[in-house]
Amino acid sequence: MKTYVLLSLALLLSVSGICQSTLNRPQTPTPPFYYHIEEVTFENTKDSVTLAGTLTFPKDGNNFPVAVLISGSGAQNRNEELVGHKLFWVLADYLAKQGIAVLRYDDRGTAASTGNFKTALTQDFATDVEAAVDFLKTRTEFNQKAIGLIGHSEGGIIAPMVASDHPEDIGFIILLAGVTIPFDDLMKLQKELSLRAMGSSESYIEQEVLFDNELMPVITTTPLDELAENLKTFTTAYLEKNPKFAKNRGMHAETYTNLVVSSYTSPWLYNLLNYDPAEALKNTKCPILALNGENDTQVPSKENLQALEQLKSAYPEKNITTKSYPKLNHLFQESVTGSVFEYGKIEQTIAPYVLVEISSWIHTVVK
Repeated sequence: MKTYVLLSLALLLSVSGICQSTLNRPQTPTPPFYYHIEEVTFENTKDSVTLAGTLTFPKDGNNFPVAVLISGSGAQNRNEELVGHKLFWVLADYLAKQGIAVLRYDDRGTAASTGNFKTALTQDFATDVEAAVDFLKTRTEFNQKAIGLIGHSEGGIIAPMVASDHPEDIGFIILLAGVTIPFDDLMKLQKELSLRAMGSSESYIEQEVLFDNELMPVITTTPLDELAENLKTFTTAYLEKNPKFAKNRGMHAETYTNLVVSSYTSPWLYNLLNYDPAEALKNTKCPILALNGENDTQVPSKENLQALEQLKSAYPEKNITTKSYPKLNHLFQESVTGSVFEYGKIEQTIAPYVLVEISSWIHTVVK
């Protein structure tokens, strides 16, 4: 989610770049709260990072199932806050009322957490999740066989990473718009859907698809220390053969070439573009719930759920449940086009029936 990965080279989005809104956010929790709220810190000793977060759990009883919330791409606070929406706060509030504890925390280097976010790879964020799980294992209030991970967007890549490496610790995982296909394939689909949602012409989209089909193999076959030069060579040659391509995007060839180079040489993005989630998903032993919105232009529902259905067919012993929702976007809001520019205009933070689905499924799989 973060900078919403890379939508298009002409549109590099950041949280500040997405349409802000003064609309109400009626689902944001307000007092009184009839559950425990505890501010906590825990240590990732591997990377010398202190994570700060909030633990919510019911006031009555014990041995609760508990979930760690894993944010999407980009520097997110513990609420995964975007254009006034506090998706993780809304989710934690609902689950606590249903008898499910939640740990949500600020990403490393963000808000009250220490560390350097900018230099971290997805695998580094996975070690922060491992630290969160280790912290929960010290708490007597929770069912130690029912520690789960709920990952949104890039968090849906991280959850299987951790679950496959620590099968004895993780009781379930939930992928909310989680990425299950190779990331280079995702990027091509993401750009196509995002441009279409923004009203781009089919001829423009076709040009972008053709460019990306040639670009991605350059990235996935080139060492990072050689990538900038290879991207410059590739893009320069491509534009010489297709002189209208950059012009149609409103920039000179040199400007466009520099944009390509700067966009795709981020170590974080390069790492993901060379990552296939299939192996971690195959090695995940615990139950998996995958939910996607059919209006999602960031993580397309059809292709990502199909990958899980194929995995389930190949390994029928796996407990995999998939569900897609018409009209829901990447944030699981009821939407019209799914464009990122709708996020701030929609008052709803997350469709209520998605919250019900998550809670009901957890209670079904937790023993």
